[in-house]
Amino acid sequence: MEITRVMDVLVICVPVFAVLGLGKLLGIKGRINEEHCRFINWLVYTFSLPALIINEVSRQRFDSFMDPAVVLMPILGLLIITAVTMLIARINGYKGGFAAAFVFGTFWGNATYVGFPLCQNAFGSEGLAKAAIYNGFVVPFFILTGYALIGFYGAGTGETRFISRVKTAVLNPILLSAVFGIGVALAGEQLRGADGELALPLVAESSLSLISSFMKMIGSMGLPLALLSIGASLKWEQTRAHLGALAWTVGAKLLIFPLIVFTLVRMFCPDSSAEALGVSVILSSVPSAVAMYVISCAVGVERGFVSSMLVISTALSVITIPLWVYAVTGY
Repeated sequence: MEITRVMDVLVICVPVFAVLGLGKLLGIKGRINEEHCRFINWLVYTFSLPALIINEVSRQRFDSFMDPAVVLMPILGLLIITAVTMLIARINGYKGGFAAAFVFGTFWGNATYVGFPLCQNAFGSEGLAKAAIYNGFVVPFFILTGYALIGFYGAGTGETRFISRVKTAVLNPILLSAVFGIGVALAGEQLRGADGELALPLVAESSLSLISSFMKMIGSMGLPLALLSIGASLKWEQTRAHLGALAWTVGAKLLIFPLIVFTLVRMFCPDSSAEALGVSVILSSVPSAVAMYVISCAVGVERGFVSSMLVISTALSVITIPLWVYAVTGY
């Protein structure tokens, strides 16, 4: 290993996990409680991340959005890992809510709150913009597939209407802000001159700079707040009876799923940029999503198993994510 690259990886990853650890410490000390976490999640989800996404996405060239390495390959990887894990669940006789959690835990990760700061640290504004596209177009497939698995295995006691599931997956501030940002970027393409620069009156340019500065300030506060909230909300619920299932689900989430995405991008999108490859792999390698636990509690799906999956994947990702960052930043 090159010592310079190792240090670069540490600079990318250590701050993220340090803030997670600080959140856990503050949670243990009682400085951040569940009510605080709910407020932080509402603030970040409703205002901060949408502002960050709009600000970064709207400044990109429109032709950079429909990158198959970022949009299509992770979805194809999702289909592959889901099919393989459903086969394993069938062989082992897993049923109901446990089977649903066993399968959706292999792909449903915290691509927003953990993935955004990692991509920003690794690739700057371009990485953050591509991460927003991933979150806007790929993450809804994670959520819809998760709900579909809950319905397929006959699990859950909460809302089961398909329309409600679609609304949950699609009509959310993260996706809507990504779509809005793309719309602004498309409109901006009509105003670019021959040199590729925006041709705007001075008043309009100054106004946009003012708005961008405000949105950047609102957006920048969200990522560390989200990490603090995640750290404080991590809770262990033992499931010793399912250690084998946990080993596969967590291993698939942290290692196999990102490996599939990495392989697909290298095979079918060999000319993709380093940022596209890196963002796709990093966001596929993040630990289990807190939202997955919240939804599992709401619909009555194996809360203990999902909670253990969340804690174990987050703890082990301290090791696995730096390895993936090292792998993708070498291209």
